[in-house]
Amino acid sequence: MAHYNTQFWLLWLIGAVMTLSVCLCSSWSEDTLLLAAAFALSLISIAIIHKFRNHTALCNILFWLGYNALLCYGLLFKSEGGAGLTWWFYLLCPNVLQFISDAIIAYI
Repeated sequence: MAHYNTQFWLLWLIGAVMTLSVCLCSSWSEDTLLLAAAFALSLISIAIIHKFRNHTALCNILFWLGYNALLCYGLLFKSEGGAGLTWWFYLLCPNVLQFISDAIIAYI
């Protein structure tokens, strides 16, 4: 059980640093604030699930890191010519959906 705990919090910290760096590299506007709120809600909901279901939270954080790493890369480095809004939207939607699904899992 301690093995899952250490892995989870290390991955959670990596996710927090990644989201912080993405938010700091973007220009601060309402869009970035909304994205930061979605990131924070997703990370908090995953941490709440970890309190009750360790293995589910570990799989959840791995999945979260996977799609956020790819989409954050697209937002930071492939957003020329107006494509930034598309990458921002692609980042926002899965984070909101994961927060909703995590809230349902935590409620059950």
